[in-house]
Amino acid sequence: MSTLATPAALEYYEDLARALPAPIPDKPELRQRRLGTAIEAFQDLQPGNAFEGRLAVRIVPCGAHVVECMFEASIYREDFAKRSRCRAQANSFQREERAAMQILAREQKERLKLEAVAGAAPARPAMTSAPPPSAEIRATPPSPAAIRAAPQPAAAGSAPPPSLEAITQAEDFAVEECVAAAQIRHDRGVTPQNKAYFHEVTFPADPAVIDALVRGTSELLTSLDDIGGDTLDEAA
Repeated sequence: MSTLATPAALEYYEDLARALPAPIPDKPELRQRRLGTAIEAFQDLQPGNAFEGRLAVRIVPCGAHVVECMFEASIYREDFAKRSRCRAQANSFQREERAAMQILAREQKERLKLEAVAGAAPARPAMTSAPPPSAEIRATPPSPAAIRAAPQPAAAGSAPPPSLEAITQAEDFAVEECVAAAQIRHDRGVTPQNKAYFHEVTFPADPAVIDALVRGTSELLTSLDDIGGDTLDEAA
């Protein structure tokens, strides 16, 4: 079951109600039944914080829309163009669902690991003032090995790390468009090929955000490495 606070869970249930495709026929009792099924699926994903909740809200409607698109494809079985378009949309929803599931699994794994470490950590003793170093220690110069091990300043001309603002915008884009973000990271930038393939996606216009997608080292952005690669190359 989900461990979200009740107000947050209710807000996400409202989001699910708005994002789900309408049943056929569109009757209140059928809408309520569909929403109840979606809420059960949301709870089975067990989001433990607000970010995981956002991912779960994205995953559940994607699965519902896959079924909707395949149903529409069965309706247009005599119209090859419409049937193909419905199937392509279903595949797109499946990719989005799979990518968001991978990110959610990684986030939950990291969160549970941190919670386990925090729960097992012994209480730290109260800090006490350390005695001043002896004259002998103060007079001892650092060894050459210590000097070599000390972190060195970045080489002149190397690119600075992405800004926090760019990282934040890149993560927002990755949550909204997981597969497209993973492809940009895999291709080391926006290319004519990935832009044509994701023609319905609005890519970030700021080069700093694209750079953050490519070089960012946050947990969310590095998780895109598990999504990009051969699978996307084959799909493209």
